[in-house]
Amino acid sequence: MQDLLETIQTIAQKQDFQGILREADDLTQFTQSSQWLDVVILGQFKAGKSSLINSFLSRDVLPVGVLPVTAIITRLVYAPQERTVITRQDGSKFEISLDELSAYVTEKENPENKKEVYLVDIELPQLKNFEKLRLIDTPGLGSAFRHNTAVTENWFNKIGAAFVVISAAQPLSENDQEVIKTAAEQSPEVYLVLSKTDLLSKAEVDEVMDFLNVKTREAVGRDFRIFPYTIKDAAGKFRKQIQTTVLDNLSRHLAETQKNIFNHKLIHLRSLTQSYLEIRLNLASKKDSERQELKNKILDEQLKLNFIQKELGYIAQSYENSTRNELEKEVLGNHLEPLRALLIKEFHSEYDRWNGSLYKISRNYEKWLKENMAKLLDDIEKQEHDFANELLSKAQAHLNNYTTHFRERLNHRIHEVLHVQLPEEEFQVEVESLEKPDIITSWAFESHIDMLWFLIPMKLFRNIFRKSFASQLPNEAEKNLRRLVSILTKNINTAIRKSHGEALTYVTSKLESIEHLLAEQHSGEEEICTYLNQLSAYESNAGKEKIA
Repeated sequence: MQDLLETIQTIAQKQDFQGILREADDLTQFTQSSQWLDVVILGQFKAGKSSLINSFLSRDVLPVGVLPVTAIITRLVYAPQERTVITRQDGSKFEISLDELSAYVTEKENPENKKEVYLVDIELPQLKNFEKLRLIDTPGLGSAFRHNTAVTENWFNKIGAAFVVISAAQPLSENDQEVIKTAAEQSPEVYLVLSKTDLLSKAEVDEVMDFLNVKTREAVGRDFRIFPYTIKDAAGKFRKQIQTTVLDNLSRHLAETQKNIFNHKLIHLRSLTQSYLEIRLNLASKKDSERQELKNKILDEQLKLNFIQKELGYIAQSYENSTRNELEKEVLGNHLEPLRALLIKEFHSEYDRWNGSLYKISRNYEKWLKENMAKLLDDIEKQEHDFANELLSKAQAHLNNYTTHFRERLNHRIHEVLHVQLPEEEFQVEVESLEKPDIITSWAFESHIDMLWFLIPMKLFRNIFRKSFASQLPNEAEKNLRRLVSILTKNINTAIRKSHGEALTYVTSKLESIEHLLAEQHSGEEEICTYLNQLSAYESNAGKEKIA
């Protein structure tokens, strides 16, 4: 109901509840976008989000691959003519061809979003069947709910309907559960997609879907429709099931769906506003000294910012310090000797094919070494990709657990002192992609002896140069493996520092919000009670009849 939203905005303005004002503004924007409904695709890296959207288009529009894309929102909507518009963080816009898309949204071609892309809008004739829907690809958001950039900040407040894509290879991680819970707070239209079902038998798929049903009901307290899906669905059976069951239904009942989503978001916002007002009410009659005493009880020593800064710093630093040693043990221990042996074996086979002068053979050797080393290191990087990500995930899991315990301690202290229960919320730090290393190999000779090729009879010295080249290979193998270790170490530790920064930003903003609530009163008890009664009246009316 529009007047409830206006009431919440008025209360938030007078009480200076900035977070609630932002959510209320997002809800106002939601009502103004009535021409279509945003259908947000959520999920972890490599869960299959982009592949799912591509299947609806019957065309590979969004890039997919082994590297994650950057944290950039990509919106796809129907239009008679194909068009792709890039919006930069400074608000400027320009068009590109769809073939250029990967240059702006992939980590490989736009590392750490150095091109400062804020948003990508793609207009496609292929979306004619969904012209009332806008499909939103959310790379990186599956595990970064509170990412502190303009791109992702408060994006969950903008959810219309949502698909949460869960990989059958790793069904329902903690991050998946948190994505589902956060999405369910913002919309009644949340659906689960179990991707990569070709990895399982039909019996295993049924078992996993039963498991998802039970676990999501336990975690969120409601049931979700679950759709199996695989990109190997040649007949399009799974895609058609999702389209007819969800997308077509959303399009046919657009106005009613938008109304239900609006009411769902509004109820959540009303609950949050009531909690904040109850905190203020508990403090309204207190003297400054009493308020300070209550503040001290809530924000005890273990909830002071300087203490938490040190704790988070220790966590991040301990993982950073161990990254290189762990990688050296894993990468050098498993691959150094096999790589040396394989290079020498393949070199001898290749050397027999090279003919000509010393200069020509030297160039063949350098070209072969660079190309072969790149291929072999790429294979090694792929083999160790999970190990590298596990090192990063351990650090991020520790930081996530710390912020979770911090939030629980803070909410417990607020409830213990003020008898007010704040609504649940989640925080997850961002999962970073890991770059591939550059391959650097040496010249065949440190000096320019090969420039004197015309003085060197290769028939006599061919075996001598074979031994010379072969003797370089063990060092080349170790040098490039150590380079792989160095780059992985740099990337992992950069991601750990960024995750530490996100955790600290979240904690800081949370403490600032609570301190603001505990600060000088903007209103007396009577005015706050009036606000609470206004919100309770809407709640009572909603119990008698659905909010219109």
